[in-house]
Amino acid sequence: MPDSQAVPPQSMRIASQAGQLESKLRDWLKSQGYPLELRTARAFQEAGHVKQSNYYYDTESDCYREIDVHVSLQSLPDDDADWIELALCIEVKSANDKPWVLFSGREKPPLLPISAAYQRIASPAAKEWMRSWAFRRKIRDMPLLELEDYSGHSLIRANLAPNQREDVAYKAILSAVKAARWEAQRAGETDEESILLAFPVVVIDAPLFKCTLDDNSDDLRLWRVDWGTLVWRNAVTRGEGTHTIVHVVTESALKEYADKAVQTIGTLSEVRKKYPIRKGEQTEG
Repeated sequence: MPDSQAVPPQSMRIASQAGQLESKLRDWLKSQGYPLELRTARAFQEAGHVKQSNYYYDTESDCYREIDVHVSLQSLPDDDADWIELALCIEVKSANDKPWVLFSGREKPPLLPISAAYQRIASPAAKEWMRSWAFRRKIRDMPLLELEDYSGHSLIRANLAPNQREDVAYKAILSAVKAARWEAQRAGETDEESILLAFPVVVIDAPLFKCTLDDNSDDLRLWRVDWGTLVWRNAVTRGEGTHTIVHVVTESALKEYADKAVQTIGTLSEVRKKYPIRKGEQTEG
Protein backbone atom coordinates (compact mmCIF):
# COMPACT_ATOMS: atom_id res chain seq x y z
CA MET A 1 0.00 0.00 0.00
CA PRO A 2 1.26 3.53 -0.79
CA ASP A 3 2.36 5.70 2.13
CA SER A 4 -0.44 8.21 2.64
CA GLN A 5 1.97 10.52 4.52
CA ALA A 6 4.50 10.74 1.67
CA VAL A 7 4.94 14.18 0.08
CA PRO A 8 4.12 14.14 -3.64
CA PRO A 9 7.17 14.84 -5.85
CA GLN A 10 5.46 17.89 -7.35
CA SER A 11 4.95 19.44 -3.89
CA MET A 12 8.58 18.78 -3.05
CA ARG A 13 9.68 20.58 -6.22
CA ILE A 14 7.43 23.55 -5.43
CA ALA A 15 8.77 23.73 -1.87
CA SER A 16 12.36 23.56 -3.15
CA GLN A 17 11.72 26.32 -5.70
CA ALA A 18 10.12 28.49 -3.02
CA GLY A 19 13.12 27.96 -0.75
CA GLN A 20 15.54 28.92 -3.51
CA LEU A 21 13.48 32.02 -4.32
CA GLU A 22 13.48 33.07 -0.67
CA SER A 23 17.24 32.58 -0.47
CA LYS A 24 17.77 34.74 -3.56
CA LEU A 25 15.42 37.37 -2.18
CA ARG A 26 17.32 37.46 1.12
CA ASP A 27 20.61 37.95 -0.72
CA TRP A 28 19.14 40.73 -2.85
CA LEU A 29 17.67 42.55 0.15
CA LYS A 30 21.04 42.40 1.90
CA SER A 31 22.82 43.73 -1.19
CA GLN A 32 20.45 46.73 -1.31
CA GLY A 33 21.11 47.71 2.31
CA TYR A 34 17.61 47.13 3.69
CA PRO A 35 18.78 45.25 6.81
CA LEU A 36 20.90 48.25 7.88
CA GLU A 37 17.90 50.54 7.42
CA LEU A 38 15.79 48.26 9.63
CA ARG A 39 18.50 48.02 12.29
CA THR A 40 18.95 51.80 12.27
CA ALA A 41 15.25 52.35 12.86
CA ARG A 42 15.29 49.81 15.69
CA ALA A 43 18.24 51.58 17.36
CA PHE A 44 16.16 54.75 17.82
CA GLN A 45 12.88 53.18 18.94
CA GLU A 46 13.48 53.98 22.61
CA ALA A 47 14.74 57.50 21.86
CA GLY A 48 11.76 58.90 19.98
CA HIS A 49 9.08 58.36 17.37
CA VAL A 50 10.52 56.54 14.36
CA LYS A 51 9.21 56.61 10.80
CA GLN A 52 10.76 54.58 7.99
CA SER A 53 10.65 55.52 4.32
CA ASN A 54 9.50 59.02 5.15
CA TYR A 55 9.11 61.61 2.39
CA TYR A 56 10.30 65.17 1.95
CA TYR A 57 9.72 67.70 -0.81
CA ASP A 58 12.76 68.49 -2.96
CA THR A 59 12.21 72.08 -4.09
CA GLU A 60 15.05 71.92 -6.63
CA SER A 61 13.64 68.88 -8.41
CA ASP A 62 10.02 69.83 -7.69
CA CYS A 63 9.11 66.36 -6.47
CA TYR A 64 8.87 64.24 -3.33
CA ARG A 65 11.80 62.03 -2.39
CA GLU A 66 12.34 59.36 0.23
CA ILE A 67 14.48 59.62 3.34
CA ASP A 68 15.31 56.27 4.91
CA VAL A 69 14.61 56.97 8.59
CA HIS A 70 13.04 59.93 10.39
CA VAL A 71 13.25 60.21 14.17
CA SER A 72 11.30 62.80 16.17
CA LEU A 73 12.28 63.59 19.77
CA GLN A 74 9.89 65.92 21.58
CA SER A 75 9.71 67.66 24.91
CA LEU A 76 6.35 67.69 26.65
CA PRO A 77 4.77 71.16 26.62
CA ASP A 78 3.63 72.80 29.85
CA ASP A 79 2.55 76.20 31.09
CA ASP A 80 6.09 77.53 31.23
CA ALA A 81 7.69 76.34 28.01
CA ASP A 82 6.92 75.82 24.36
CA TRP A 83 7.03 72.51 22.56
CA ILE A 84 10.55 71.66 21.40
CA GLU A 85 11.37 69.02 18.81
CA LEU A 86 14.50 67.47 17.36
CA ALA A 87 14.18 65.83 13.94
CA LEU A 88 16.87 63.37 12.86
CA CYS A 89 16.77 62.95 9.08
CA ILE A 90 18.79 59.82 8.40
CA GLU A 91 20.11 58.56 5.08
CA VAL A 92 21.43 54.98 5.30
CA LYS A 93 24.23 53.62 3.10
CA SER A 94 25.32 49.99 3.28
CA ALA A 95 28.52 48.52 1.82
CA ASN A 96 30.73 47.26 4.61
CA ASP A 97 33.72 46.69 2.30
CA LYS A 98 33.91 50.38 1.27
CA PRO A 99 35.34 52.61 4.02
CA TRP A 100 34.35 56.26 4.39
CA VAL A 101 36.84 59.09 4.86
CA LEU A 102 36.22 62.41 6.60
CA PHE A 103 38.89 64.93 5.56
CA SER A 104 40.04 67.57 8.02
CA GLY A 105 42.38 70.46 7.40
CA ARG A 106 43.21 71.23 11.02
CA GLU A 107 42.65 70.14 14.59
CA LYS A 108 40.47 73.03 15.73
CA PRO A 109 36.91 73.12 14.35
CA PRO A 110 36.30 75.67 11.57
CA LEU A 111 33.48 77.33 13.55
CA LEU A 112 33.50 78.99 16.94
CA PRO A 113 31.27 77.26 19.52
CA ILE A 114 28.53 79.90 19.29
CA SER A 115 28.43 79.63 15.49
CA ALA A 116 28.51 75.85 15.67
CA ALA A 117 25.41 75.91 17.88
CA TYR A 118 23.59 78.60 15.92
CA GLN A 119 24.28 77.46 12.35
CA ARG A 120 21.84 74.57 12.47
CA ILE A 121 18.87 73.78 10.30
CA ALA A 122 15.91 75.09 12.27
CA SER A 123 12.40 76.46 12.02
CA PRO A 124 12.15 80.29 12.02
CA ALA A 125 11.10 80.39 15.67
CA ALA A 126 13.92 78.03 16.65
CA LYS A 127 16.41 80.21 14.76
CA GLU A 128 15.25 83.21 16.76
CA TRP A 129 15.53 81.35 20.07
CA MET A 130 18.90 79.88 19.18
CA ARG A 131 20.21 83.37 18.52
CA SER A 132 20.01 83.78 22.29
CA TRP A 133 20.47 80.18 23.42
CA ALA A 134 23.79 79.81 21.61
CA PHE A 135 25.37 82.24 24.09
CA ARG A 136 24.76 79.84 26.94
CA ARG A 137 27.61 77.42 27.57
CA LYS A 138 25.19 74.67 28.55
CA ILE A 139 23.68 74.86 25.07
CA ARG A 140 26.99 75.07 23.23
CA ASP A 141 28.28 71.98 25.02
CA MET A 142 25.30 69.76 24.20
CA PRO A 143 26.30 66.50 22.48
CA LEU A 144 24.64 67.20 19.13
CA LEU A 145 25.65 70.88 18.96
CA GLU A 146 29.35 70.83 19.78
CA LEU A 147 32.05 70.15 17.22
CA GLU A 148 34.81 67.68 17.96
CA ASP A 149 38.47 68.22 17.08
CA TYR A 150 39.34 67.46 13.47
CA SER A 151 35.81 68.04 12.24
CA GLY A 152 35.65 67.32 8.54
CA HIS A 153 35.24 69.61 5.55
CA SER A 154 34.71 66.82 3.00
CA LEU A 155 33.40 63.26 2.99
CA ILE A 156 33.96 60.43 0.51
CA ARG A 157 33.23 56.72 0.26
CA ALA A 158 36.33 54.88 -0.94
CA ASN A 159 35.76 52.32 -3.68
CA LEU A 160 39.31 50.87 -3.50
CA ALA A 161 39.01 49.79 -7.13
CA PRO A 162 41.26 51.23 -9.88
CA ASN A 163 39.97 54.10 -12.01
CA GLN A 164 36.59 54.28 -10.28
CA ARG A 165 35.11 57.28 -8.51
CA GLU A 166 31.87 57.44 -6.56
CA ASP A 167 29.53 60.25 -5.56
CA VAL A 168 27.61 58.14 -3.05
CA ALA A 169 28.71 60.33 -0.13
CA TYR A 170 27.62 63.55 -1.84
CA LYS A 171 24.20 62.15 -2.71
CA ALA A 172 23.70 60.82 0.82
CA ILE A 173 24.64 64.16 2.38
CA LEU A 174 22.42 66.10 0.00
CA SER A 175 19.43 63.86 0.67
CA ALA A 176 19.78 64.15 4.46
CA VAL A 177 20.26 67.93 4.28
CA LYS A 178 17.28 68.50 2.00
CA ALA A 179 15.07 66.35 4.22
CA ALA A 180 16.17 68.34 7.29
CA ARG A 181 15.49 71.65 5.56
CA TRP A 182 12.04 70.43 4.54
CA GLU A 183 11.21 69.43 8.12
CA ALA A 184 12.26 72.85 9.43
CA GLN A 185 10.36 74.71 6.71
CA ARG A 186 7.21 72.63 7.18
CA ALA A 187 7.30 73.15 10.95
CA GLY A 188 7.40 76.92 10.48
CA GLU A 189 4.57 76.87 7.96
CA THR A 190 2.40 74.69 10.21
CA ASP A 191 3.00 76.77 13.33
CA GLU A 192 5.07 79.95 13.25
CA GLU A 193 5.96 79.42 16.94
CA SER A 194 7.18 75.86 16.37
CA ILE A 195 10.66 75.30 17.81
CA LEU A 196 12.29 72.54 15.78
CA LEU A 197 15.94 71.71 15.15
CA ALA A 198 16.63 69.29 12.29
CA PHE A 199 19.83 67.24 12.09
CA PRO A 200 20.97 65.64 8.82
CA VAL A 201 22.59 62.26 9.54
CA VAL A 202 24.33 59.68 7.35
CA VAL A 203 24.49 56.15 8.83
CA ILE A 204 26.98 53.62 7.44
CA ASP A 205 27.94 50.01 8.19
CA ALA A 206 31.52 50.42 6.94
CA PRO A 207 34.57 51.75 8.81
CA LEU A 208 34.84 55.52 9.12
CA PHE A 209 38.26 57.20 9.09
CA LYS A 210 39.43 60.73 9.63
CA CYS A 211 42.24 61.96 7.42
CA THR A 212 44.60 64.93 7.66
CA LEU A 213 48.22 65.76 6.91
CA ASP A 214 50.85 65.00 9.51
CA ASP A 215 51.96 68.14 11.31
CA ASN A 216 55.61 67.62 10.44
CA SER A 217 55.47 66.06 6.99
CA ASP A 218 53.33 65.52 3.90
CA ASP A 219 52.31 62.07 5.07
CA LEU A 220 48.64 61.29 5.58
CA ARG A 221 47.34 60.63 9.07
CA LEU A 222 44.44 58.15 9.17
CA TRP A 223 42.59 57.03 12.27
CA ARG A 224 39.33 55.20 12.75
CA VAL A 225 36.37 56.78 14.55
CA ASP A 226 32.85 55.68 15.46
CA TRP A 227 31.21 58.89 14.29
CA GLY A 228 32.23 62.33 13.09
CA THR A 229 30.99 65.74 12.03
CA LEU A 230 31.05 67.22 8.55
CA VAL A 231 31.04 71.04 8.47
CA TRP A 232 29.92 71.40 4.89
CA ARG A 233 29.96 74.37 2.54
CA ASN A 234 27.41 73.99 -0.21
CA ALA A 235 24.98 76.16 -2.18
CA VAL A 236 22.05 74.16 -0.79
CA THR A 237 22.48 76.14 2.45
CA ARG A 238 22.28 79.55 0.77
CA GLY A 239 20.49 82.05 2.96
CA GLU A 240 20.77 79.83 6.06
CA GLY A 241 24.38 80.44 7.10
CA THR A 242 27.74 79.65 5.60
CA HIS A 243 27.86 76.02 6.71
CA THR A 244 25.65 72.96 7.00
CA ILE A 245 26.59 70.55 9.76
CA VAL A 246 26.06 66.82 9.11
CA HIS A 247 26.69 63.88 11.41
CA VAL A 248 28.23 60.70 9.99
CA VAL A 249 27.55 57.73 12.27
CA THR A 250 28.72 54.11 12.03
CA GLU A 251 26.31 51.35 12.97
CA SER A 252 28.36 50.49 16.06
CA ALA A 253 27.78 54.03 17.39
CA LEU A 254 24.01 54.20 16.83
CA LYS A 255 23.11 53.54 20.47
CA GLU A 256 25.56 56.19 21.64
CA TYR A 257 24.22 58.68 19.10
CA ALA A 258 20.62 57.98 20.14
CA ASP A 259 21.60 58.62 23.77
CA LYS A 260 23.23 61.91 22.77
CA ALA A 261 20.05 62.96 21.00
CA VAL A 262 18.02 62.24 24.15
CA GLN A 263 20.48 64.26 26.23
CA THR A 264 20.25 67.14 23.77
CA ILE A 265 16.45 67.41 23.80
CA GLY A 266 16.50 67.13 27.59
CA THR A 267 18.97 69.99 27.99
CA LEU A 268 17.11 72.17 25.50
CA SER A 269 13.90 71.65 27.49
CA GLU A 270 15.63 72.49 30.79
CA VAL A 271 17.13 75.69 29.43
CA ARG A 272 13.86 76.73 27.79
CA LYS A 273 12.00 76.33 31.10
CA LYS A 274 14.66 77.97 33.25
CA TYR A 275 15.50 80.86 30.97
CA PRO A 276 12.43 82.10 29.08
CA ILE A 277 13.92 84.37 26.41
CA ARG A 278 12.11 87.10 24.56
CA LYS A 279 12.69 87.47 20.86
CA GLY A 280 15.71 89.56 20.02
CA GLU A 281 17.20 89.19 23.50
CA GLN A 282 20.77 87.97 23.89
CA THR A 283 22.19 86.36 27.00
CA GLU A 284 25.60 85.26 28.08
CA GLY A 285 26.70 82.57 30.50
